Amino acid sequence: MRRKTPIGRHAPSVPGLVVGIAFFISITVFLGGCGGEEASVFSEEDQGQAEQQKTVSEERTAASSTGQSAASVGDTVTLGNAQWTVTDVLRSDLLVSRLGIEEGDFLIVDINFTNNSNQDITLATPFVTLVDGEGREIEANIEDNFLHVYAEENMFVDHVRPGATKEGKIVFVVDDPAASGFKLRVREARFASNETALIDLGI
Repeated sequence: MRRKTPIGRHAPSVPGLVVGIAFFISITVFLGGCGGEEASVFSEEDQGQAEQQKTVSEERTAASSTGQSAASVGDTVTLGNAQWTVTDVLRSDLLVSRLGIEEGDFLIVDINFTNNSNQDITLATPFVTLVDGEGREIEANIEDNFLHVYAEENMFVDHVRPGATKEGKIVFVVDDPAASGFKLRVREARFASNETALIDLGI
C-alpha cells in the first residue's frame, strides 16, 4: 500500500496557491496604478504652481516697468544736480539738415538740460534713451546727431558748465513704423547713478 503524503498547514493546495498569486498580482497592479495617479496629480499641481508663480513674476515685472509715473512735455524733471525739460517733439519721415534730406522714421526731441553741479558735464547717449510703448529702448545715434544737427544744438557737443543750461535737439531713428507710446528716459548725468525719470512725449 502506498503512503499518502500528509498535507499540513504550510503546504497549501494548488488551487489555493493560484488564488493567492492572483490576489497578490491584483493588489500590486492596483497600488501601482494609484501610485502613478498620485504622481501624475502631484506633477500637474507642481506645474500649475510653477506657471502661477511665473505669471505673478511677469505681472510684477510689467508693473515695475510701467509703474513709474511720467512727466509731460514742458515739465522740468530734476534728478540730483541735473534738470531736464522736453519743450517739443516731432515725428517725421524726412530729416532736413545742412546735408540735404534723408528719408526714414525719425523722432526729433527738443530738450533743455541744466547743470546744477559744481563740475562740467558732457552728455552721453545713455543719459537720454527713447522707450516705446512695448518697452523697447532706442539710443540716439551719435553719427546721425553730429551729421544732421547743428553744432550749437547738438546735445552731445561741448561741456555744459556749472549753472548753465544747454538747449538743443536729439534725433532718434525709429525702426518700427508702427511703434508708438514713446517716452524719454532721462538720467542724472552721472554714470555712477541709476536714478532715472520718464517724460511722456505724447506720440
